[in-house]
Amino acid sequence: ARIPFAVRVPWTWYGEARSIAFILFFWVIEDFLWFVLNPHFGLRRFRPQFIDWHRPSWWWLAPRDYWIASAIAAILYWQSRHEPEMIVVMRWP
Repeated sequence: ARIPFAVRVPWTWYGEARSIAFILFFWVIEDFLWFVLNPHFGLRRFRPQFIDWHRPSWWWLAPRDYWIASAIAAILYWQSRHEPEMIVVMRWP
């Protein structure tokens, strides 16, 4: 998610917000898929009674971390969409 800044894309707060949003979305999706694709768990066992470490913080259909990270990521992504147009002025030697 930080690669564009490394390949000379200008850094902005909007770009930073979008980068963090994608990192948070990736974290939630990766963690969920770990359970779904893991032969010991699968989608049927994606429940608090089968996942001890998420049990104390389970909210409705998913762990609390999924809800909070998804909400923060959605807000950051929404904010990053309103980036003003960038005007690049080039100086000739």
